[in-house]
Amino acid sequence: LSKLDGSGVTSLPVEDAEGFLLGVARHADLSRAIAEGTAASSAAVGDGLSSHLATATPEMNVARVAEMMRDRGVDDIMVVEGRSLVGALSLAEAGRAETTLRPAL
Repeated sequence: LSKLDGSGVTSLPVEDAEGFLLGVARHADLSRAIAEGTAASSAAVGDGLSSHLATATPEMNVARVAEMMRDRGVDDIMVVEGRSLVGALSLAEAGRAETTLRPAL
């Protein structure tokens, strides 16, 4: 957690040995668990995986993915093909893409 503080990174994808996405360790969730005493600052990353994993695929519409993130209250979403992580998209990046893709009036 200390490595995330001040880095601008808000979440880390966690994969198994075969490269399959297991979940996401979110800074906010880990910080809250430590503050509430439900996790020790020395807990393993896997202990703090988000149980509400939302994913997108590379083919999905950016506006739809941004809507999913807003609905779920997350700042980013992992992009997968099957169970393999291929990238991540932040809400800020999605917003910039939506603006860029809108037709000029």
